[in-house]
Amino acid sequence: MASIITGLFESQSQSKKISEDLVREGFSDSDFIIYLHQEPISKEIKTSIWQSFFKDDTRLEDESLAVSVKANTPESKEKILQIFQDNNSIHTNYFENIKFSDAQSLQYLKRIVALRAKSEIYSSPLLKHHIQHEGMNTEVLFGKS
Repeated sequence: MASIITGLFESQSQSKKISEDLVREGFSDSDFIIYLHQEPISKEIKTSIWQSFFKDDTRLEDESLAVSVKANTPESKEKILQIFQDNNSIHTNYFENIKFSDAQSLQYLKRIVALRAKSEIYSSPLLKHHIQHEGMNTEVLFGKS
């Protein structure tokens, strides 16, 4: 199984350059998915989907773009992250041990993100706050000790 890196970008117009950069670095067309919209989606809907999907506070514009790339090796991971950085990605997520065919389903990735978030919830250890006290000492000493 491979790992998937998903990036969010400001505009769908970046799709061609990102695609060219990935191909130039040795990735084939079958190694990445560019999620384009046929019909405009309002920024409120996109933002709520993104926040639900990635559990963060990123605010999206109307023309944002998401790209998923398969990373088989640590070197390819570094190449992908560099391409995303060069293209001013807003946010990236890294998914380990996932089939690339499953990344085509945004619902599947959304479930993985939700499970990851649940597993990262910190459960505090059991703390015992019971401390024995001797109480107040009311002994009053008069004169010399």
